[in-house]
Amino acid sequence: MKKRHKIYALISIFIFIVSIINIFYILEAKLAMNIFFALLLLVSLIFFKKKLLLEMFIAFIISFFLVAYYPYEYTSNNLLIGKINLFPLIAWTFGLIVLREIYKNVKWKNKIIKVSLLYLTLLFAIEYLGYYVLEIKLNSNYPSFLGIGILHSPLFLQLFYIFIGPVYLLIVDFIEKRKNNSS
Repeated sequence: MKKRHKIYALISIFIFIVSIINIFYILEAKLAMNIFFALLLLVSLIFFKKKLLLEMFIAFIISFFLVAYYPYEYTSNNLLIGKINLFPLIAWTFGLIVLREIYKNVKWKNKIIKVSLLYLTLLFAIEYLGYYVLEIKLNSNYPSFLGIGILHSPLFLQLFYIFIGPVYLLIVDFIEKRKNNSS
């Protein structure tokens, strides 16, 4: 393992440990996760700028579109810039980048299908943990997705959540292939 990767791994582990302590002892869960995700994105950008800049930009634009279009308001504290809620903005950006890194590093046949299924599994698991364990809930009365207790939001948002991971992967692939072909 390269020295740069070791340093990155150590910093990431430190950020994770501090964030876990914050979640359980100091801060509200969404704020602690925001700090963790934002710091990890910043450290990743510092260490892997050339490799992550395009992916991070596209993930941010998609996440910004999502939170600018739908007014996220949670039952607990909301950290806003204008009308933009930072928790879903940072969490979605982080999640899409993690998904892309998984996609780039697996060597599976039909990996877009398999990574998309992994995305859905992780999305549903994270939604479940967030809603029932960390009690991160929107200030609304929308029914859950198919009555399974997750994705409590309007139908268009549920569909967006389900399809945006694979769509993001395809968008980044398309742009990277065009960029490589023009070089």
